[in-house]
Amino acid sequence: MRKVKLSALLAAVLFGLAALAAPLKIGITQIVDHPALNAVRQGVIDVLAEAGYVEGENVEYILGNAQGDFSVAMSIAQNFLAQGVDLVVSIATPTSQAAVQVFKDTSVPVVFSAVTDPVGAGLTGYPNVTGTSDMIDVASDLALLKELVPGLTKVGMVYNPGEANSAILTDMAKEAGGDLGLEIVVAAAENTAAVPLAAQSLIGRVQAIYITTDNTVVSALESVVDVARSQGIPLLVADPSSLERGALVCTGFDYYDHGRMTGELVLKILQGASPADLPVEYQKGTQLWLNLDMAEEISFSFPQAIKEKATGLLFGGRRFVIED
Repeated sequence: MRKVKLSALLAAVLFGLAALAAPLKIGITQIVDHPALNAVRQGVIDVLAEAGYVEGENVEYILGNAQGDFSVAMSIAQNFLAQGVDLVVSIATPTSQAAVQVFKDTSVPVVFSAVTDPVGAGLTGYPNVTGTSDMIDVASDLALLKELVPGLTKVGMVYNPGEANSAILTDMAKEAGGDLGLEIVVAAAENTAAVPLAAQSLIGRVQAIYITTDNTVVSALESVVDVARSQGIPLLVADPSSLERGALVCTGFDYYDHGRMTGELVLKILQGASPADLPVEYQKGTQLWLNLDMAEEISFSFPQAIKEKATGLLFGGRRFVIED
């Protein structure tokens, strides 16, 4: 009888240890697959790895990609809920809206990232939700285009009106453009398949093209690059990771760093902090990258004043950081 009791006790202890050793489940969802959002995801994972969360040992990542479809983003979030994830990281505004909608009445923390306007997107005010914002300086970008193109009066923008972040930034561009004496000519693309036609509709109508952090457009950026190249006009993209893809000028943030900033918030929560006590953090440190390869292709010369402000250059397919 004593042996039976000891065996039962040992089994219970072993079962308890196994339960304690169960890996943490973290769901990571993003709206599309493109370099900036992938860099965010990697930044989060790297911060956790450096803190001792080893994939396959004490943490399991369940990855979801909505391929630009909000209904798919909702399905991914619902799948995370069904799988009993311990925490959700949502990358970009649409996937964050889906995650918050599904998890808002639970105790599961949701940490959003790469969200332009968390308040406007309805992501704030929930005790289990916090995150990071990549709000860009639209007015500064348009002023930069005026420096690049003497006599600039018309700037084209391809955007997805269905993306809350993009709609907000486009409205901001229209307002800032008015202050700068610029007409913003918009071309709507509700999905990636519509981006080429939208970009082509700008031919002959604008002297420069500006792309914000619109996930739909950035995921199909090459079609916008083709139009800018064929017309020999500057293309400014508010995403430094788009430099190698053919943008003449890139502004904005290092999205890997943005992911690391998000990862630090995740780490604080895993260490016991409540999301309610962690305010939304806004990315700082705007960069300016110039693509000399594209400049040569379209016979464009950068003003010296712009070169002096640059963070770095792309030349011969390689990036070079300009040292102070």
